[in-house]
Amino acid sequence: MSELRCFLAIELPSAARDTLVEAQAGLREALDPGVRWTDPGALHLTLKFCGEVPEDRLPELARRCLPRTLRVEPFDVKIAGLGAFPTAREARVLWAGVAEGSAPLARLARGLDAAAARVGVERERRPYRAHLTLGRLREPRPVAIERLAPPKEIAFRAAEVVLFSSRLSPRGAQHTALVRLPLGEPDEGLELDLGPDI
Repeated sequence: MSELRCFLAIELPSAARDTLVEAQAGLREALDPGVRWTDPGALHLTLKFCGEVPEDRLPELARRCLPRTLRVEPFDVKIAGLGAFPTAREARVLWAGVAEGSAPLARLARGLDAAAARVGVERERRPYRAHLTLGRLREPRPVAIERLAPPKEIAFRAAEVVLFSSRLSPRGAQHTALVRLPLGEPDEGLELDLGPDI
C-alpha cells in the first residue's frame, strides 16, 4: 500500500501570503544567500505534521479529525513580529509570529494530534508553538532580529482546517488540499468531501 506525506494546517488567504512574500523579499536583501525561503504556496499555519500515512487510512484520519475541529469555533488570527528558532544567537529557522489566535490554534493542535494518533501517527513530543516559517538557514548562525523589518500585521478569520498532501520534488514540496474540515457547528447533514486524491 502506498503512503502519502501529509499534514493538517490553517490555509492563509492570498492577501496574507502576498504580504509575507513582501516580507521575505525585504529579509532576502538584509541576509546573505544562506537562507532557503519558504515557497509562497507553502506558507500556512501547520497544526500537525503527520508524515507518511497509508493512503487507505486518510479517510479515517479525516473523519477522526472532524469532531476535533467542530469543537473550536471560527476565530481571528493576527500575524505579527519576527523571530528565530531555536534562538536568535543560533538561528536555524526565521518565522513570523502569531499575536492573536494562539490559544485556539494550540487547542486545535492538541486535538488533531490525539486524533491522528488513533490512526498510527506518532504523537508530538514538544508543546505547540504557533508560527509561520519564512525561511530556513542552511547553517545555524546569529541573526540580529531587531535590525530586520518584520512583516506588516496580517489579520484574517480561520474557519477551517485543511488536510494537505505534501509531495517532495527537486523544486520543493508541492502541497495539495485533500479535505477541508470546518470549524464550529456544521450545517445539518454535513458530509466530508474526501476529494479525488483520497
